[in-house]
Amino acid sequence: MPERWEAVRDALLDNRGLKLMALLLAVLTYYAVRTETGYEVDYEVPVQVKMERGIAILEQNPMAVRVRFRGSQEDLLRLDVRKLKAVVQPSAGDTESAEAEIPVRAGDIDGMQHVRPLRIEPPMVKLVFDREIGTIASVAKPKIVGTPLVGKAEVEFEPQSVRIRGPKRRLDELKRDGQVVVQTEPVDVDGRVKSFTKQIRVVPPGDTWVSQIEPSTVTAKVSIVSATLTRQWKDVPVLALSGPGAQSDVLFEPPAVSVTLEGSAEQLDRLTQNAMTVFVDCVALDQTGAYQLPVAVHIVDAPELRISVEPDSVKVVFGRRTP
Repeated sequence: MPERWEAVRDALLDNRGLKLMALLLAVLTYYAVRTETGYEVDYEVPVQVKMERGIAILEQNPMAVRVRFRGSQEDLLRLDVRKLKAVVQPSAGDTESAEAEIPVRAGDIDGMQHVRPLRIEPPMVKLVFDREIGTIASVAKPKIVGTPLVGKAEVEFEPQSVRIRGPKRRLDELKRDGQVVVQTEPVDVDGRVKSFTKQIRVVPPGDTWVSQIEPSTVTAKVSIVSATLTRQWKDVPVLALSGPGAQSDVLFEPPAVSVTLEGSAEQLDRLTQNAMTVFVDCVALDQTGAYQLPVAVHIVDAPELRISVEPDSVKVVFGRRTP
């Protein structure tokens, strides 16, 4: 009998050792997990309010909440702050009154993975409601910022109007001469040398605007226009463009004209008079008559230049060709 009790005692002692070891392992695991996932970071998260049709938000305070996230260092570094948002939706009972306070809960935070929100400050969003209406708003011409490397920038855009929905009181405040005008983001042309096209955002009319603008962007076509100069050549001889086998001399009155070119400084600087041909087309003419014909100018490798001739036409007279 004593031997049996000794065996039971030894078994109990062995179990106590196992239990102690298991407890020690559990404590070590807890602290290892806590260390791995114990990093915390705070971010400003915008609050998006989902509203039913016909109800708009006149005021919202705050527009963003501060959220403390906890997770592993790796997961927190992978967190894309741009995708974070808190999405709340008032109940039907909330919108029946003029204003309401809506709680922002952990489950309302979108855009996070493998991390969890610990604290949200402030925990409530105050909303003031109004009747939602829609109207057509004109889009103001986009402002240009910066300076192109050469020339100047000119902008065209489309569409020039958008449909805007929002609180009736706010839209009434925005009307000037019976019309709502909205702005766009500026167009940066700093250092540009070529024309370009860009989608730019239509800016909501006010920091607290939370309703819809459709479309939300416009297409801006920006032209980089080089500064233009003029250069004149005087007494440029007029030549005759004749067909093969022409038997008569061609005389012009006056025999020379002035040619004025307008274009960029770069184009004009590399242009010489040898690259310019001033002529009258005489190919199909009856060589027994006299004509008043327009003067044409051909310039090699400069099709963008604007050309003017003085006079722009000359008298053409055919004479006997001397042997």
